[in-house]
Amino acid sequence: MAQRISVCIFRVRGSFAHWRKWFTTVSSLTYSFPPRTAVVGMVGAILGIQREKVAEIFKVSDTRIAVRPLSPIQKDSLPQSWRQTPSYIRNGKFDLAKMHESFQANLEVVRRPYYCIVFWHRNAQLMQELTERLKNKRWFYPPCLGVMGFLADVEWESEDVAEEYETDQEIIHSVLPLTETMAQRIDLSGSDAYIREERIPYEVFPDRRFRHLDYAYVSRNANPLLVRAREGKFPLFALQHGQWKGVFFEQCMI
Repeated sequence: MAQRISVCIFRVRGSFAHWRKWFTTVSSLTYSFPPRTAVVGMVGAILGIQREKVAEIFKVSDTRIAVRPLSPIQKDSLPQSWRQTPSYIRNGKFDLAKMHESFQANLEVVRRPYYCIVFWHRNAQLMQELTERLKNKRWFYPPCLGVMGFLADVEWESEDVAEEYETDQEIIHSVLPLTETMAQRIDLSGSDAYIREERIPYEVFPDRRFRHLDYAYVSRNANPLLVRAREGKFPLFALQHGQWKGVFFEQCMI
């Protein structure tokens, strides 16, 4: 039986965004969209939830989250100057001279990021407080787009009903998250230019360990993706009033 849930929808935008790919070293690369872990961090900041409690409150089993790009995804590199801290001890003391040395490293960013977030939590009281704060633009902590200095402009859009179901072919508007097994059964050959991201942070645990999603596809030009299943069906949702379809991050792990 199809499941229907009441979701809230809001939009986030800014000048720059950076969600660091955990496997990068010298130059910090960014994902093309906010991963699920970034979205729950943003919602936690709006509600004033302490960082150490985010993993407990926003469990995968208690949420449904989807991200839809609203503008083309454009990436660029910003040169950043960093000051080096003392890295070793000489004669029992830190070498303070190292503090005056600096180096440059590029920071990859998404320029003019603009996304629609669909969010649901099992806790009705949490949903009510989030809705009120979004409507009144009343944040507990300033929400940001990955990096603390990249502040997010958050706009309330609407409440809606999302119906979850399965199909073998559909046009979706959101990011398409996939496990490795699901990716082998999906055909995107009819879609416009898209970006494939790998090993996206999906779930954070209380000890700050992460579980990663194998793949995610997103349209480079913010166009819908034509998704076909080579075999079987794939899960998705449809908005009752918004009249567009997408895939929740949590659906790909059911």
